[in-house]
Amino acid sequence: MAGGHGAGEHEAGRWDFERLASRRAILFADLVESVRHFKREEARTFDRWHRYKTLVHGRVATVHAGRLVRTTGDGLLLDFAHAADATRAAFDLHRELMAFNAGESPDKVLSLRVGLHLAEVVAEEHELWGHGVNVAQRLATLAHPGQTVASAALRSMLGDGVQADIQDMGERIVKHLDEPMRAFLLSTPGAPRNAHLPSTEDLRPAVAVVPFVALPADPEHDALGHAMADDIIASLSRHPGLRVLSRASTAAVRGQALPLSRLRELLGASFLLTGQFYLRGNRVRLSAELCELRDGQVLWAGGVSGEVDALFDGQDELVPHIVGQVSQQVLAHELARVRALPMDSLASYSLLLGAQGLVDSLVPKDFNIAHGVLEHLSERHPRQAAPHAMLASWHLFKALQGWTHDAPGEAEKAYVQAQRAMEKDATLPASLVADGVSRAYARRDFDGATASYEEAIRLDPHCAPAWARLSECLSQRGLHDDSLQAVGRAISLSPLDPQRFVYESYAARTSFVVKRYDVAADLARASIRRHALHAPSHRLLVASLWMGGQQPQARGAAQNYLRLLPNARAGDGQNTGAGQAAVTPFVQALHDAGLPF
Repeated sequence: MAGGHGAGEHEAGRWDFERLASRRAILFADLVESVRHFKREEARTFDRWHRYKTLVHGRVATVHAGRLVRTTGDGLLLDFAHAADATRAAFDLHRELMAFNAGESPDKVLSLRVGLHLAEVVAEEHELWGHGVNVAQRLATLAHPGQTVASAALRSMLGDGVQADIQDMGERIVKHLDEPMRAFLLSTPGAPRNAHLPSTEDLRPAVAVVPFVALPADPEHDALGHAMADDIIASLSRHPGLRVLSRASTAAVRGQALPLSRLRELLGASFLLTGQFYLRGNRVRLSAELCELRDGQVLWAGGVSGEVDALFDGQDELVPHIVGQVSQQVLAHELARVRALPMDSLASYSLLLGAQGLVDSLVPKDFNIAHGVLEHLSERHPRQAAPHAMLASWHLFKALQGWTHDAPGEAEKAYVQAQRAMEKDATLPASLVADGVSRAYARRDFDGATASYEEAIRLDPHCAPAWARLSECLSQRGLHDDSLQAVGRAISLSPLDPQRFVYESYAARTSFVVKRYDVAADLARASIRRHALHAPSHRLLVASLWMGGQQPQARGAAQNYLRLLPNARAGDGQNTGAGQAAVTPFVQALHDAGLPF
């Protein structure tokens, strides 16, 4: 623990750490090359650093609702209640220090390395106790001058492009920590992206439904806010005159005080539905507001109450009331009530959300835990299709990542799980997507896969996974322009979706097939930037560079692949379309670089 010998003790005896600890966002900043600066101009450097620390205490920490815990020589330790506040404070620390460098020669410029972590700590007036402080310090060592590096725990609380532009650095070995750490490079949001994506203009108005916020704030109630938003999204998405963004995208802006112009830029939406809810026993009251993002005009605001149990049994009028109000305001006619799949309980819904996050992490340890969670859910709810559909994705991810010596066996397991999902609910888009993917990979049945994707899209025109997977089948049939349009549609429906890296990988595959190797490489890089552990994107990047005549860059990309994924295999899961086409140049690049595989 940070703080030395006294950690965890008190004058009256030993602390109860678990009782006293709270979850905080920890910021550690380290002055780069402090020894050189103080040795060269001790008095002047001390004066500049002292004035800067005073500014941090009086301005940066206060503005971002944080606290300067202590300063020790060339280091700063701050803590915050929220990850977003800590992130904005980190950017301000760098920005404010730049002002102190105005007019200085390059050798006198002061710069910081910043580490951010989210952990349980015990806070005192001038100290934080807990292992999380050490983690933040170690993360700072991974940063270059002027950079901010965050842990996976803190990154999970941020939206890429919202609070920060996020680049996945993969797993890194950090001194004094037993296991490698997943690290993410954070930079100020606002960089332009997706220049190579095809146009997917849609004249229908787009609605963004942000998961509702509990008042008073209570993490235990968060799942209810997400669940109500899911039901509203599922109902609104059935209306042919509306486009509705996925909840996975809008969740990234939940609770963020962003200008409407920035929300419109991030989400690409015309209308925004937000709300707060109050929970008392089994009763929930939701206050919602619909606004037009172009000029901020509030189109409708109102409240509605209901029973939580009735809500998830499909018997309550809360969701249909909100849906009716939104559709009347945007399209001037009512929308008939259509309900999404209800989970049996909020606890189960939370488990399903957690399992999806574990799968998306692609960290083997977490990934394997997800399998147990999903099996538990399938046993607890034998009539529900969703856990089986997600298990099908789990087995396919395992094959595609190269984490198996039996990729065909994993594909067959995915097929079995997909058929179980279809048996339980063949009208659930997730079941149809799982059926299509497993048919393509386990049976090479692209006609059957196409039919499943098209049925999923018919049931839910805004099902981004179905559009993305359909692109592969279209490419397989030689319809490459249609393929790019389909995957572009998936990406446009999911501007902030954690699965966006998969969709960009599909776009890279189709570009690779039509020999647009530069575009394929750019899309593969975009996917890797979002998720550095996605093996198919690495293979596509190496192959695209190799086929594009950039052999030295391909060898470097291959080395980076093996550094990040040392246990992956070259061809596992790449048994269809562009995936298979990319394997040969990928292996060539490895062999040419003299790398064992």
